[in-house]
Amino acid sequence: MCKISFTVVAAILILISVGAWVNASTVQTIPVLAASTGIDPSGLTNAKDLPTSHYDDYSLVFPVVIGQ
Repeated sequence: MCKISFTVVAAILILISVGAWVNASTVQTIPVLAASTGIDPSGLTNAKDLPTSHYDDYSLVFPVVIGQ
């Protein structure tokens, strides 16, 4: 009984995947044009007085060995 139900489930999944593949291959795609945002990228390269982030890098801190 378990083998029969597994076979039926496998057959149903195969039919669903073949149907989805056929449906996807018959759908025509419509090209969509991107909307213009009006931002000039060359104007962003001359930005001044931008905030900078500051962090302390403790990745190479060596412990001090006392009593050597």
